[in-house]
Amino acid sequence: MGTSSKLRKYRYDHEDLETNSRSAIAEAGRVLFLKQGIASTTMGEIAEQAGVSRVTVYRHFPECGAIAFVVYNQMLESILEATRTGVPTGVSGLDAARHCLNALFAAYPSQESAFRYCAAFSSYYAMEERSDELEEWYDAREFQGLADACAAFFGSQFDRETSGRLMALTDAAASGLCGLAVAGSPLNQTNVESRLRNLQELILGQFDALAA
Repeated sequence: MGTSSKLRKYRYDHEDLETNSRSAIAEAGRVLFLKQGIASTTMGEIAEQAGVSRVTVYRHFPECGAIAFVVYNQMLESILEATRTGVPTGVSGLDAARHCLNALFAAYPSQESAFRYCAAFSSYYAMEERSDELEEWYDAREFQGLADACAAFFGSQFDRETSGRLMALTDAAASGLCGLAVAGSPLNQTNVESRLRNLQELILGQFDALAA
């Protein structure tokens, strides 16, 4: 016997509510984590910020660390999407690698908070006790997801050693941008722009040495 249209509508509406609640919780976590730090944020504060009950928060997430991890993935994807849009189509090999690195630096102004969050999450993960579930979810190497995703632009074009060195450069660029985001808040914009330019020149200089 088929499912009634009323029951189907109830299920769809319920699924929408579940998705909306989860998104609201993640967004509330992002706001609070950036404002006051991950370790200083409680599930109750996230519930209040999201406008849902604590029961709803715990139904979706077992701990603050799990919410922080979801936000971390969102921030990485935001950086990656901004980077992807800066890489022209039809390029490959070393040209693609250079475009990828340049696009990563070009994305910084619009993605400063995302870089700052990634740095905060990596510090949190390294210092705080975490559940077995979170341990399983998160790869301990910082920015590996970013390096792997950027390497997808050019990794298949090179041998393993060259790909590894390009990934290491991407890693260094991402780490440097995260550090700049953390340190940049009390600095004036001129200093930020100068440090960003110096970091880009350093990374691209290393790239040119690799490509030579």
